[in-house]
Amino acid sequence: MDTSGFFDYPTLGDGREPAPDPGFLPGATGQEWDAVLAATETLRFHPGDVPLRAGQRDRAFYLLLDGRLEVEGSGAEVLAPSVLGVAAFLDAQPRAVTLLARGHGELARMSWDAYEALAARDPRLGRTILVDLARGLAACLRSAGSGLPGWTG
Repeated sequence: MDTSGFFDYPTLGDGREPAPDPGFLPGATGQEWDAVLAATETLRFHPGDVPLRAGQRDRAFYLLLDGRLEVEGSGAEVLAPSVLGVAAFLDAQPRAVTLLARGHGELARMSWDAYEALAARDPRLGRTILVDLARGLAACLRSAGSGLPGWTG
């Protein structure tokens, strides 16, 4: 699987324009990507399915490998490739939004237990996964900016 273009998403740089972001696991080797994907379960979805539901307790993050999801109630779309569910993965709290499938697609789900097993086998890769997930979450917070109470950047 070619992972060279995986998960490129912009982050805010100096406030004037998005700074380039290397994406999720940009320096991972093919062997590391094989280990990551081997630690996930593949979930396929169809139009109208609800792959993630608000209020659901599921300590896992998802890689949207193919397809398009809509954030229920907002009309905002999430397109592949994307990383989903990071906050619930990190803090074990219920999901914040419901995502509706707007076509056929595929998710790779990594549970907390699968992550811990992977990190025990390869601590450097485990640390890299956490840092990249946190960096993506920080990019989302930065895009929300000063509108968040207590945000200090």
